[in-house]
Amino acid sequence: MKDFAKLDIDKQIELINKALEADVIPMLASHGGGLEIMDIEKTDVLVRYYGACQGCPLASTGTLEFIEFTLQSNIDERIRVIPV
Repeated sequence: MKDFAKLDIDKQIELINKALEADVIPMLASHGGGLEIMDIEKTDVLVRYYGACQGCPLASTGTLEFIEFTLQSNIDERIRVIPV
């Protein structure tokens, strides 16, 4: 794959959404929450949690690690996910 950081933002968002739709999005939705991509800065993906995920203690630990692992495994191992 091309360097993720050099792709245009629309392509980056498309890749991220595709990677998250199989496991992450359904898992968050099953708990009454979700996430929104706020911005992408090179390989840093800034996300905002909403619904039940907003303020949940797991959102900054296990859930965040799961999201980051999913993106690193499917897109680019340098990706970091940063809640804002």
